Amino acid sequence: MNNKFLFVKKAISYFPFINKILRKIYYNYSFGVFFVPIKLDFSPNKILKTKVFRLNFSNFNNLKINYDYFLISHKKSIKDYPKKKLEELLFLFKTEKCDVAYDGNDAYHTELVSKEFLENYIKKFPIKNYPYRFFYAKKNFKISNIGSAHRSHIFNGTFILPSGGKTIGDGGDVNNRLNFIPNLTGKTFLDIGSEEGYAVFNALTKGASFAKGLNINEAKEYDFFPEHSRPEEITSRKRDDILKTQEFLIKEYSLKNKKNFKFEFENIYNLSDEKFDFVFCFGVLYHLKNPYLALENLYNVTNEILILETQGIKNDKYLNAKIEEKDGFVRHSSKSLVYLLKMVGFKKVSVLTDAYDPSMKVMNIVVKAEKK
Repeated sequence: MNNKFLFVKKAISYFPFINKILRKIYYNYSFGVFFVPIKLDFSPNKILKTKVFRLNFSNFNNLKINYDYFLISHKKSIKDYPKKKLEELLFLFKTEKCDVAYDGNDAYHTELVSKEFLENYIKKFPIKNYPYRFFYAKKNFKISNIGSAHRSHIFNGTFILPSGGKTIGDGGDVNNRLNFIPNLTGKTFLDIGSEEGYAVFNALTKGASFAKGLNINEAKEYDFFPEHSRPEEITSRKRDDILKTQEFLIKEYSLKNKKNFKFEFENIYNLSDEKFDFVFCFGVLYHLKNPYLALENLYNVTNEILILETQGIKNDKYLNAKIEEKDGFVRHSSKSLVYLLKMVGFKKVSVLTDAYDPSMKVMNIVVKAEKK
């Protein structure tokens, strides 16, 4: 079934117009942001029975005329949201006079928010995407919460926390990445380009005996050429930001004082002699000035299996790659990646994902390289 799904996904990707329509239908049916207009003297029972609207610019403009506060959720129906939690959020809003009171243990980003906060948000981002890139909209506003305080930290990935809450990462949902990590009972794990370490923590939950995450020093090593820096549309993550977020996650995953994981700041060109059974490298290769040296280093650090993901291009009759003028990145085709990985020494290389999007002229390629 999984192989059939991947085949259909790949086939549809070659027809941009149909692909766009099907994606829109799927998104509208399965996902979205919904809100309920409220007044602070409304009872929880009344709020949970109030009509739910899709959060968009038109609905917000119509409702903000008569309402100053809103209950927001990524779940279409809010009637099952616990009344006790809603009472706690209302109490926070009234007593702390905050602009946002969120449920940090809820996977649907359920929260109470003021009209002023949403008006500030839509000056920068489409309201239908709320709370995506929440970090940029919270300046000079008071934020409170019940449960996990994950919005106090900067994330690259969106994923479910052990507490049940869901992080807000500007890199989007990373479950598609984490699904490539198998049961690792008794295995060692290395994640290169780990950001806040979501793959490291996931590997530990899947039985890894030891897991390490590596990040670069972004101020000096981010892009293909020294004059390039992390694009403005991506959240800035300084070393202190990453360390604080990792400390938060260590507590979330109950790993304080554990010695079966480690985070270091090091780039892919200066890997140690230490070897790992399972190596994970997502979203790194196309950024690199010397991708071929990086592939050799990945081979040297891998004991058994490497899972590599990168932005790529459509296969041609040649083993092709492309330098993009706007960013200087090198993007390979899946066939060229397979060839290069075998050239550095991997015995078996399989393409796990190879779905081309003509409208973007790039593709996300995932390959599995086995050393034995």
